[in-house]
Amino acid sequence: MYLLTNEIEILSSNENKVILTNQWIHMEDKEWGHSYNITIFLEDISSIEVKYSSLIIALIIAIIAGLFGLMYLVNSQNSYGGPNFQVISFIISAFFFIIYMVSRTHLVSISSNGGKPLNFKVNGMKKDIIEDFIYKVQEAKIQRSNLISNQKPSN
Repeated sequence: MYLLTNEIEILSSNENKVILTNQWIHMEDKEWGHSYNITIFLEDISSIEVKYSSLIIALIIAIIAGLFGLMYLVNSQNSYGGPNFQVISFIISAFFFIIYMVSRTHLVSISSNGGKPLNFKVNGMKKDIIEDFIYKVQEAKIQRSNLISNQKPSN
């Protein structure tokens, strides 16, 4: 990465995949055989979003399957389904619970005015670190906007 004239790196995150300077924020990553770069100049940032997502339906299916298995385990005098139904219920429950756990993601999304958003995962990062990163992006944006507005010629 090369810095522009009068450019200063403020911070980098996610193993230098996301870099914030006093002029732009840049992300470079590789995923599933694709590599991509996204750069957004600070004055073009329109919003910053922190979002959690997961397949909640997988958790619901896991709970329902587990409850069916428990119900037939407690009512063992009922021979309907037998032990195979209980085992299958618990296997299904475990399978969907694993799907739920794998699907959980914590993302930061920085959107530009009409451009593609810069999205990066922050799984495992503490809330304070994420908030500090967002604060530094907002502070850099304000400083950049002030610098640009001071350089515009007055009419």
